[in-house]
Amino acid sequence: MSILEIKKELFIGAGGHNATYIHPIDKTKCIKIPHDPNDGDVKKEMRYRKMCAKKLAKSRLVTEFFGTIETNLGLGYVFERVLDYNGQTSKDLRDFLPKNKPDTQTLQRIWTVLLNFKSDFLRENIAIVDTDITNFMVQESTKGSFRVRIVDNIGTPVLIPLVYWFDFAAAWKAKRYWNKIVDWLAQNYPEIIPPELVAQLKN
Repeated sequence: MSILEIKKELFIGAGGHNATYIHPIDKTKCIKIPHDPNDGDVKKEMRYRKMCAKKLAKSRLVTEFFGTIETNLGLGYVFERVLDYNGQTSKDLRDFLPKNKPDTQTLQRIWTVLLNFKSDFLRENIAIVDTDITNFMVQESTKGSFRVRIVDNIGTPVLIPLVYWFDFAAAWKAKRYWNKIVDWLAQNYPEIIPPELVAQLKN
C-alpha cells in the first residue's frame, strides 16, 4: 500500500488532539493526524459518525468525512476542508467576530449568522463535547452568504450514548449546549451580543 507524503508547508494548524494538513492531492480536503494514535477523542468522533451516519449525511453543519489514509506522519483522517467561495480557508467563529463593536451593517450580518446557526443547530441536534467556538467555522459559500460549520469535537464520551438513539435525548443535549454557547458569547462579546440578541438566541 502506498503512503501519502505530507510536507510541512501543508500544515494548517493543531489542536489538543490533532494536527491538520491540506490534502496534498485534493485541496478541497484536509487530513487530521492525531497526536496519539489511540486518542479517545478521535475514537469518540468516529463512533458518532458511524452510528449516526444517516443523520450526518444530511447535515448542513458537520463537515463530511471521507475515510482514513496512511501517511508519512501516521494514520490520517480525511475531511472536507471548509473553504469560502474564493478558495480561502474560512475563519473560525472566534476570528470571525470582531473585537470591537462594528458598523451597523456588519453587526446585522453577524446577528443573522448566529440566528441561522441556532436554527440549524437545534434542527439537527448535533452532539458536541464542549462549547469552544474555534470548533465552529463561518463559511462564506457565496459572496455575502454565510453558514456555520462544525469541524471538531462532535460525539459524546459517555458509555451508553442515548443521544445517538433517541431524538428527545439529542434535542435535550443540543438545547443545553446551545444555551452554554450563547452565554459564553454574551459574556465575551457584550458589544456584539447584547441582551436583545441573547433573548432571540436563547432556547
